[in-house]
Amino acid sequence: MALQTATPPTAHSSQFVGNAFVDQYYKILHNPPELVYRFYQDSSVISRPDSNGVMTSATGINEKIVSFDYKDYMVDIKTADVQKSYKEGVTVLVTGCLTGKDNLKRKFAQSFFLAAQDNGYYILKDVFRYVEVVEQLESGAVNGVDAAAAPSLISEPGRFAILCHLLCTSP
Repeated sequence: MALQTATPPTAHSSQFVGNAFVDQYYKILHNPPELVYRFYQDSSVISRPDSNGVMTSATGINEKIVSFDYKDYMVDIKTADVQKSYKEGVTVLVTGCLTGKDNLKRKFAQSFFLAAQDNGYYILKDVFRYVEVVEQLESGAVNGVDAAAAPSLISEPGRFAILCHLLCTSP
């Protein structure tokens, strides 16, 4: 069921495509989740927060998604950010809460890359993560960061500079 459009993918803005996708995807994820595989193709890849979290192929993705039993959860979308992307694709970042039958709310973030195809779009990449609330520990921190404990984002700055140079100068 990859997001179907009657006209070529370029006919609609990325914002329109992304918002329509979010609306359809989360409705189907809740009921009936066994049909959500239609948004994917065999080239699609999903990532979920468990030991066997990376799945490829429409069949594998369907099995993984159905195993989470999303129909027992209510989803509350807080934000859906959309950007036009590579080769007429659309990048979508969704944040929200999943609430189970036990009324436990879990915040999540989910990122999609919707690839253009002749009759619409399909999910090429899908990454889902729960967002845990982390309480800040009191310390002798400056601006809330303990410089001695803060990991370096770039452990080897020279490699990062080379990568930036390669990316910026590639044709």
